[in-house]
Amino acid sequence: MKKRPQGIVVGGGIGGLVAAILLASRGYPITLLEQNEALGGKLQPMQLGAYAFDFGPSTITMPWVFESVFREAGQPLDPELSFRKLEVNSRNGFADGTTVDLSADPLRMEEQLCSFRAEDRQGFLRYLMEVERIYRTAEEQFFSRSFSVWQDFVSPRLGAAFLSVHPFLGMDAFHQRYFRDPRLLAMMNRYATYVGSSPYETPATLSMIAYLELVRGVYYIPGGNYRLVEALERLARRTGVEIRTGVRTEAILERDGRIRGVQAGGETLQADFVVSNADYFTTRGLITDGGSAARESAGGRRTSSRFEGASLSSSGFLCLFGLKGRVPGLHHHNLYYPENYGSEFADIFRDRQWPALPALYVCASSATEPERAADGTGTNLYVLINVPPEVPVYRRTRDGQPAGGTAEDARREREHTYRSLIVRRLAEAWGLPARELEARIEAEAVFGPDYIASRTGAYGGALYGSASHGWRETFFRPAPADRRIRGLYYAGGSTHPGGGTPMVTLSGINAARLIAARHR
Repeated sequence: MKKRPQGIVVGGGIGGLVAAILLASRGYPITLLEQNEALGGKLQPMQLGAYAFDFGPSTITMPWVFESVFREAGQPLDPELSFRKLEVNSRNGFADGTTVDLSADPLRMEEQLCSFRAEDRQGFLRYLMEVERIYRTAEEQFFSRSFSVWQDFVSPRLGAAFLSVHPFLGMDAFHQRYFRDPRLLAMMNRYATYVGSSPYETPATLSMIAYLELVRGVYYIPGGNYRLVEALERLARRTGVEIRTGVRTEAILERDGRIRGVQAGGETLQADFVVSNADYFTTRGLITDGGSAARESAGGRRTSSRFEGASLSSSGFLCLFGLKGRVPGLHHHNLYYPENYGSEFADIFRDRQWPALPALYVCASSATEPERAADGTGTNLYVLINVPPEVPVYRRTRDGQPAGGTAEDARREREHTYRSLIVRRLAEAWGLPARELEARIEAEAVFGPDYIASRTGAYGGALYGSASHGWRETFFRPAPADRRIRGLYYAGGSTHPGGGTPMVTLSGINAARLIAARHR
C-alpha cells in the first residue's frame, strides 16, 4: 500500500488548525507546530482578576463556514460550540451626541433609519441589495478558487464577475452613491478596517462585509470566542493531528525548488509538504536560501528586508479594562466616532503615525454574558484603536547599532498617553468624570504592535498582512500554493481570500483541498 505524504503545519491559528483537521481526516499524517503554549494564533483567552476577555477577533460572522469544517471532516458539530445571534450588531456614538444601532433585524433597522432623511433611507435599501449581489458573486467565483493554477484565471465567468464587483471603485466613493449623512458614511466606511485598510483606498468589493453583518447578522460564542479554538483543537486530536506546542519553527527547508521539511525546536523534521499558518511575510523569511543569513524581526522570527517597504495593513493598540459596576446603554459591540473620522486613515496610511483622534471600538462581552465580568457585577472592556504597524521592525540607530532603551521609553510613553486618551474619551461618551472612570478600573492591561508581532509573528504587528489597497492587493493576495516551491502552502489572514475569522477558515479549507488534489 502506498504511503501517504507526510505534512507539517506551521502555526496553530484557526487557518492552520482547519488545514490540519481536513488533511488528517483525509488520512494524511499531520504534525502541527505552534510556538506558543496555546493554540489559536491571534485569538487567545485572557483573564485579568475576575474579568475574562478574548484577545483577538471579537466579531463573529458566517457561522456556517465554521460548521462546514466539522461536516467536511466527517464529524458532528462539537456540542460545546454554539453561535448566538446578537439583536444589535453595534451601537454607534457620534460627536454630535447622536446614537445609531446597527442590526440585522429589519424592524429594528427601520426604526433606526427613521431619524435619517428619505434619500438616505432609500439609499440604505438599495445599498443592501447591491452588497448582497457583490457577496453572492464573490462567494461563487472568488472564495473557493485557489488562484494557484492557470485554470483558476482563465474563465469568462470569472472575468465578468470581477468587473461586476466594482474592483476599480473605492469604498468611500461607492458609499457616497447611496448616502449623504456623514454618520452612515462613517459606519459603512468602517468595514474597510475589518481588513486593516482605508475606505479611501480599498475597493468597493469589500463592502460585501456589510451584507454579512446587516443581513446575515453578527454572532457571539457563549463562553467566549476562544471556544471556537478549543472545539477545533478537540476535532484536530480526534482526526489524528499530532499537536506540538511551545515549539518555534526556525526554518522551512527547501532544496531544488521542493520542500524537504522544517527546522523546529532544535531538530529537523522531514515532510513532503508544509502549510504555513504564520504571517506570509514572516514565512518568506523562514525559507532557507542557500544558507544565507536572515535578520531577526521584533517578533523573534527571521524576515526579509525587502518587505519593509510593503503596504501593510494597520495594527492595533488594545486596552483591556476590568470595570467595577455596569455601564448603562453599553452593548456587546460599540463604536465611538470622532468628528472627522477620515483623518484617522490619513494619519495611519499616509503619515504612518498614530491617529490624533481615533475612533474607539469597545467590545463588552459582559453585556451579553454578565458572568464574564466579576460574576455579573462588572464590565469587561476590550478597547481597540487602529494604529500603523511598527515598520521597519528591525530598528537600528544612526550608527548601525540595534535601537535600545530610548525607543522602548518612547513606546511606553506613547502607550501611556493613548491609554489616558481612551479613558477620557470613554468618560466623555458615558457622561462620567474621567477621575470616576479611572477609580472604577480594577484590572487592566495594554498591548501595542510590538506585542502583537512578538506574540503572533505578524510582521510589524500588521494584523492582516498587506493592506487591501487597490484591486491587485485585494484580488491577488498570496495564493494557497507557492508558485516557486513545490510542497509549500499558505493559510491565514495574510493570504487569499483575506482577513477575518471566516476568511481565515476558508483559507485553511482551500489549502487542504489543494494539497489533497496534488499530493495523493
